[in-house]
Amino acid sequence: MTFLKRSFFGAAIYLAVIFVLGQADYADRPIINFANYFYLAVMVAVPLTLFFPSISRTSPYVPLVVWAGVYLALLQFIDRSLSAADELSIIVLEFALLEVGVWLAHRLAMQISHAESIMDALALSAFPHRAHDIEAENQRIKIELTRSRRYHRPLSVLVIQLEVEDDKATLEMLKSVQHDLLSRFTSARVAQIIDDRIRQTDLVLRDHKGRFIVLCPETDLPNASLLAKRIAQAIKERTSLGVLWGVAAFPEEALTFEDLLQKARERLIHAMSVPEEAVAVVESQQVQQ
Repeated sequence: MTFLKRSFFGAAIYLAVIFVLGQADYADRPIINFANYFYLAVMVAVPLTLFFPSISRTSPYVPLVVWAGVYLALLQFIDRSLSAADELSIIVLEFALLEVGVWLAHRLAMQISHAESIMDALALSAFPHRAHDIEAENQRIKIELTRSRRYHRPLSVLVIQLEVEDDKATLEMLKSVQHDLLSRFTSARVAQIIDDRIRQTDLVLRDHKGRFIVLCPETDLPNASLLAKRIAQAIKERTSLGVLWGVAAFPEEALTFEDLLQKARERLIHAMSVPEEAVAVVESQQVQQ
């Protein structure tokens, strides 16, 4: 965590320097008069670089070049005389400060990503499972769907999500890093339970919202619904957490994985919107369809 602390400290010092340089006055005049679009560029560039994981996984030169181009474009199309002095030294300083900010944000994002990877590794070591990121398994998803289409075999997609009430209770109990760590261990434990209930040929995935997607070859809708009930019951027994689930089947309800996933998610949303006593009716309708 030493590098993470240093990155946070560097980002804080950077923001403090910009604030001091921009607000410091001498004889009622600003010592350095930054342009308004420079502040806007910093306010946009730093958060975007910090909070978008896809940017932090790229080389730091990518966001540096992009924001250098953005600044030069703003310099060409916006009249500086309306908000700042048109001096070369100040322009160079603005450009340098913007690039430093992007670099510090990228470095901090990398350290946060590294810390999250450590927490994921700890959770996985405690509760080993074979759930994969859904975006990393596009090729296998296509293979399974193509095989089912070619040989006219059934295939089902099952979506599983922890109930919202449980997540709110967790948020109330723990804050910040504690909540994040508990969420990762809980997710790993749920993935392990799902792993215990499915076949080796089934594929377990996770989407960007933390929901589990189970791709079940050679499984029709009634059997997939039965599997979902068994998984939900096992999660309830082992963790005391409730889950919501939705199922869609190929080829009766959709012909592509995206449509199957959307159909299963719609049923999941529908189950979340109805009263608890009506969930059983929704489940029975899924089996009958």
